[in-house]
Amino acid sequence: MKAPAIQHHGSGKQRLWWAVIEGAIADWTRGPGRQKREAERFLFQDEDDFPFVCRSAGLNPQSVRETLWAIRAHTAAGPSRNVA
Repeated sequence: MKAPAIQHHGSGKQRLWWAVIEGAIADWTRGPGRQKREAERFLFQDEDDFPFVCRSAGLNPQSVRETLWAIRAHTAAGPSRNVA
């Protein structure tokens, strides 16, 4: 017997908090100067609201930050160049 696929869309509240995180990431990656800096501070330095928002979205704040740090490091490295 094949197990049914499990799809977790979360509650309405969880989806709302997901949208907050997605908005902050969008501001960090594509926002204008001040908006970008505020989003970066929230995503990487905030120790009160960020963990609350992540947990409210059903996410582990530390795991989210680790992923964001990896993205930040990859972006800072820029495109790799293969010089022959």
